Amino acid sequence: MPLIVGICICSLAISQVFAHSIPGAQTLHDLCRAADVVAVGRVMHVATAAPNDTTLPPVEVRIVELLREGDAPTGIVRFLPHTHGDDQYVVGEELLVFLERTTSAERAKEAPYEAVDAISDRLVLSDKQRNAWIEAARTYVALGKGPRNKTDPRELGRVSITMLANGEPKLSQMALRDLTLAGTSAIISEYDVPWLLRVVRDASRPAMLRVGVLSELERRKLVPVGSHWVALLDSVAPNERSTVISGAKSRWFVPEVNAVLVSLVDRGTPDEAISAARAVGAAGNDAAIDALERAVKREPAELRYAALSSLRRINSNRARDKLAGFAQSHPDAITRKMAANELALLPPMAPVVESSGGAELPPAGLRRLWWLVPSVLVLVFGVVFLRKRWPRRT
Repeated sequence: MPLIVGICICSLAISQVFAHSIPGAQTLHDLCRAADVVAVGRVMHVATAAPNDTTLPPVEVRIVELLREGDAPTGIVRFLPHTHGDDQYVVGEELLVFLERTTSAERAKEAPYEAVDAISDRLVLSDKQRNAWIEAARTYVALGKGPRNKTDPRELGRVSITMLANGEPKLSQMALRDLTLAGTSAIISEYDVPWLLRVVRDASRPAMLRVGVLSELERRKLVPVGSHWVALLDSVAPNERSTVISGAKSRWFVPEVNAVLVSLVDRGTPDEAISAARAVGAAGNDAAIDALERAVKREPAELRYAALSSLRRINSNRARDKLAGFAQSHPDAITRKMAANELALLPPMAPVVESSGGAELPPAGLRRLWWLVPSVLVLVFGVVFLRKRWPRRT
């Protein structure tokens, strides 16, 4: 595998760093288990790319500390950036470096090492978080090199919980991804739930992290579904509540969660109301119809359209009636058109069969057979009676 100077920006002050792909797709654990050499390095020189050359030029770093030595020297190391990136290295910056021997004989002439081929940002070390990242990398290196499934689940679980407790957001998100990538592996257990719920309840942590940890606990059936979402919705910062609403969307069937979401359609900020209007649009959720009806009569337009879409997804007779009414009489022409479009997307309702109130009748053929039962019983009793009486008459 190539080597990555996988560097995730710990300080927004370093404006020269550019993400090249999906940030955070690789975790620190992934990078450490893939690399032959893991080190702290300082960028000393970035070569100039040749004209019309689409590959990134070699980078030279001075090794500050080797965390996994491999066969790397302790001085200057020259490496090739990963093959599909567009990272721009800055002379003087310090970063975590993940290397292996260059696999291409032709490119090995340019540099003996290459970055681990990964989809990730570079991990640039700021003064504030430098020690945390280096200690984290050292911990993951100790788990060993090789495929993820060879890592002891409980060991990785203990490390992941430690990293989740860390205040560095990117490191915590990587640890959460490790939990998710572990699938059904017993990486955490009931014993770990109190520690993980502390993260969920910590209002100082990013909402996305809190939602992710709670979702992971529910996925693993370590907490009841929906049991902590109300508290999470109440405690999150207003500018992050839409993130939690999106996470709570699939828990609408829990009455307490649905009640909070419905109330946010009415009393939330415009962004919250829009997110909540989308979240309550689930088949049969009639409890949300009144709030959605009120939303269709309000601004902004995006809220009206979200509410109309949810009325269509609820798809009950009452929700259809509301859509039909808005399609005919809403004062805004575009909203009328949107309501008509939503109504047109719905299939026809199945005809309602009137019930007589009694039990369902069996098929006619079976009913005719029932009339024979009394006659058969009379015949049987008659035969038995005559057989008992016959000897006395003779």
